[in-house]
Amino acid sequence: MERLRGNLSLLLIWVGVCAVLILVNRGQIVTGIGWDPDDQLRMVQLRDWLGGQSWFDTTQYRVGEPDSQPMHWPRWIELPLAAVVLFLKPIFGVAAAETAAMVIVPLLTLGIAMWLVAKISEQVFDRKIALLAAALTATAVAVVAQIRPMRVDHHGWQIVLALTALWTIFWPDKRKGGLALGATLAFWLSISLEGLPLSVAFVILLTLRWLFQTAEGVRLFWTLLSFLLSSFILYLAAHGGFDILINYCDALSPAHLMACAAGAAIILPAIKFLPPSIALRIASVVVAGGTALALFHTHAPQCVGGAFTTMDPLVREYWLVNVLEGLPIWYQKWKTVVTLLGGSIVVGLGSLIYIWRVRPDGIDRSKLFVLGYAFLWALVLSLFVQRATAVAAAFALPFMAWAVHQAFVKARSLKYPVSRILATAAVVCLVLPGPLAIGLFNLVAADDQIPEKMADGASCGDDDSLAQLNALPRSNIVAPFDFGPRILLLTPHNVLATSHHRNDKAMSDQIRIFTSAPDVARRLLDMHNIRFIVACDAEAELDSYARTHPDGLWAQLANGYNPAWLQPVHFRDSGLKLWRMPSKELLNAM
Repeated sequence: MERLRGNLSLLLIWVGVCAVLILVNRGQIVTGIGWDPDDQLRMVQLRDWLGGQSWFDTTQYRVGEPDSQPMHWPRWIELPLAAVVLFLKPIFGVAAAETAAMVIVPLLTLGIAMWLVAKISEQVFDRKIALLAAALTATAVAVVAQIRPMRVDHHGWQIVLALTALWTIFWPDKRKGGLALGATLAFWLSISLEGLPLSVAFVILLTLRWLFQTAEGVRLFWTLLSFLLSSFILYLAAHGGFDILINYCDALSPAHLMACAAGAAIILPAIKFLPPSIALRIASVVVAGGTALALFHTHAPQCVGGAFTTMDPLVREYWLVNVLEGLPIWYQKWKTVVTLLGGSIVVGLGSLIYIWRVRPDGIDRSKLFVLGYAFLWALVLSLFVQRATAVAAAFALPFMAWAVHQAFVKARSLKYPVSRILATAAVVCLVLPGPLAIGLFNLVAADDQIPEKMADGASCGDDDSLAQLNALPRSNIVAPFDFGPRILLLTPHNVLATSHHRNDKAMSDQIRIFTSAPDVARRLLDMHNIRFIVACDAEAELDSYARTHPDGLWAQLANGYNPAWLQPVHFRDSGLKLWRMPSKELLNAM
């Protein structure tokens, strides 16, 4: 009965959080458009699939003529979105069904994440703190930024899978826990290789346990076996085949799978049959790891240095280094750092240190170690990759909940009413210290006014302005990278490139179009059969081109000089800049 009441309480908390998030995000919901280019292109990919494109074919044929754009996203994330769209489409129509899917699926994802946070928390703390941790999920800025209405990219599901992986390590049944952990890690890496560092961290933990405790080999054995089999099954299910010669560095590929199989062929028998000798076990781990790495280097040497080693240098210089979410924390604006870290992460870290040193009663130290280990791994990773703060924030929630609960109890125990009220109110600072600090700074400094030029640029590139492109005949368009997915979503036009790295050849050509002399730019435009150039004066990407190449095509267009072969096109009541090329045949028509 107590567990039933707890689950009902969690359900009510989730419903309340959903209501608040829908209210707060209503402006974006009304647009029917996702928050960023990844959300927008995900919906384009969903439309293509529901429109008849093969499950196994994730190519974006409306991007990058004449080659088209390969995508590194399998369709797993689209399954729940498709289910909602197909169910609601006959009732409300396509547009409303898509918007509903973009609201419902993230909120369900958030509900799963909150439930997992509660399940993990109650492994170390009591049920009250577990429910509080679940409720505090809504205050973790880094988490909610990835799981909110209209956010449909894969980052929310990565948080859920990270939490699932951590939860399975607490399962007392080592065989079932290992099977579940291996399958979870395989699914995570099938969605995105961004999960690789934490997946390695979990395997390292299990391996260290096995080295010193023979019984822990059961969990490690079934984790590795489950991971291997699940990875092969998921790869075949997503791609429809297996070609050892086709390897991408940014997604799980045959070279990764073959390397895992080679390592497993050594380590699995070692776990089963080696005598209880630490030296022999260490040797087996070294041999298995070395064999896997050697095989991976043989089949995919270009991937040894990371996912972007083969990227065009020009794309790396102008685009990749400006993708802040993939950069270390010291490249971020200080307000971003304070907002993302100044919440569950900072409070959770302080709470972990306090608990470890003071050793309060009723806390299992072995389970505390597992939770602290996972949190610290995620925290270190988040310092090097900003987007990883979401998982670190989720792992910190149990510690944060314990700290908030202890502070609240002590505040309520104060003798004098005034002190009690002030202390209770001060507990809020433990919940949202970062956002509160930013809010106070903005109130005092009043430095967040949007410059007039930026405000004009925002209206220039908004959805209504881009939708005006529907008045043009279907064409190939070159536009800033982040405009591309919205143009695909809102219009029938094709674009040269979007901010998605597998199409780095077209991305490189787009950069050269804007930065080269007009005669060189025209040859590139003709090569890609471009009919229109679309831009906004205040676009940061274009500003960087103008600064670094003052004689380039964009710098000249921005300064009012139009080459004779470019004809300006004007839309009424729009700040959108548009130029027309001589007519060309559209090759990538579908």
